[in-house]
Amino acid sequence: MGLFGTMFTGYSGLFSDIIAMDVTADNISNLNSIGFKRSRTEFMDILIGSNEIFCSEKGCGTAVKNIKTLFTQGSIQTTDIPTDLAIIGKGFFPVIDKEGNIFYTRDGQFFINEADETHYALQNSLGMYLLGADPDAIQVTFGDLKPELIPKIIPAKATSVIEAQLIFDSRKPTNSNNLLEKYNANNLEEPLEEGYYQWAWEFPVYDPMGNEIYLKLYTDKTENFNEYEILLTLADPSLDGRGDGKLKGAFLYGKLCFGDTGLIESAEFYEIPSPDANINNLPELDLTKIGKPKFTLNVQGRTQEITLDLGFEVNSDGSYTLYTDSSKFLAQSFAQLFYTQDGYPLGMFDRVEVITENGLIKAWYTNGKDIEVAKIFLADFTGYEDTLTRVGKNLFVSNSDPIFFSPGIDERGKVLSGALEGSNVDLAYEMLNLIVLQRAFQSNAKVITTADQILEEFLRYT
Repeated sequence: MGLFGTMFTGYSGLFSDIIAMDVTADNISNLNSIGFKRSRTEFMDILIGSNEIFCSEKGCGTAVKNIKTLFTQGSIQTTDIPTDLAIIGKGFFPVIDKEGNIFYTRDGQFFINEADETHYALQNSLGMYLLGADPDAIQVTFGDLKPELIPKIIPAKATSVIEAQLIFDSRKPTNSNNLLEKYNANNLEEPLEEGYYQWAWEFPVYDPMGNEIYLKLYTDKTENFNEYEILLTLADPSLDGRGDGKLKGAFLYGKLCFGDTGLIESAEFYEIPSPDANINNLPELDLTKIGKPKFTLNVQGRTQEITLDLGFEVNSDGSYTLYTDSSKFLAQSFAQLFYTQDGYPLGMFDRVEVITENGLIKAWYTNGKDIEVAKIFLADFTGYEDTLTRVGKNLFVSNSDPIFFSPGIDERGKVLSGALEGSNVDLAYEMLNLIVLQRAFQSNAKVITTADQILEEFLRYT
């Protein structure tokens, strides 16, 4: 190979060291880049064939075989900004640009921006939208992913279930009053006069238009010591859209019988179909079929079916299932311990405060509701990360389709809200690598200068 070949061998070392130093410099310069994955220079030797008897190959230097991206976990930095997302474990955020190109990134710096006329989306500073799916999705493909994640408004929802835990005072005396007999809607201001009932409770529900409507629950002990009757009405009977009559505004009547322990033992309920219904011939609800009492509320012609859940359910065989929040018959004053209903008015988007570890985005609206609006899915390239190509700006592209998974499943990877994943660059290692590369560069340069000096000496004496 001769002295000239030796100089070229040294040059190959210099050239490879320069590339390696570029890679190391790139790693160090991205020390503070969110989600950055450092690279490693991989070298290989160069051999040529030979016709010599005792040596079939000769080393001719080195070359860069590959610059490999290392996808180890970066450090987690808390930010307390809900839309800052860090991936712990495997996975990449799939993002899409305005031209429809798909990219992958570990950079979770997102903010809320408009996606279309009816939705907001999580967008990064490059104008790319984070892709997600419906909140109840379990497995998805590309076709299921979309950037329109957060509805600008949620429409009003009519109340369909009322849940309440009530205390009925066992100390009250029995009486022969009947709530249905005493109720008279012709006196709209007070259809059931005080003294004809022992306790009344008003509570709000929502009609299909999102209007807040108040219902009123009257209770009164019957002639039986352990039995209470219930009458459910509109607090303002004039809103009843079924017409006029003595029972205007009244929709549900029932009796609860309590056992020795104060728990509900049996129940019977009747729906009041019209304001002029015969109180002695009301249709009894078959609780063995519907489980819980239901009635159809009519507010100015807008109807909705509502279930009244007092903490019990009647099974098909007539037995009763009591829940921990079941209403009770106790030697205590009347009380409403728990109440909830599932209706709400129209709400405008207010904020995102929580994105759970399994990628669920919870949005808050001006009507006080917080709902799960979408789920983030991560792209997994485990086993074939080499298909990912860096394109700058903390982005990768791939020539193969990833597997999408729901974060938090099987410990593959999860999402942490209010945090960011920092660079995985180890500064101490990179500085040490620089020293090694510097010495390698000097050594290769010395090979060239030494060969040059020998060549100069040879030429001087020829």
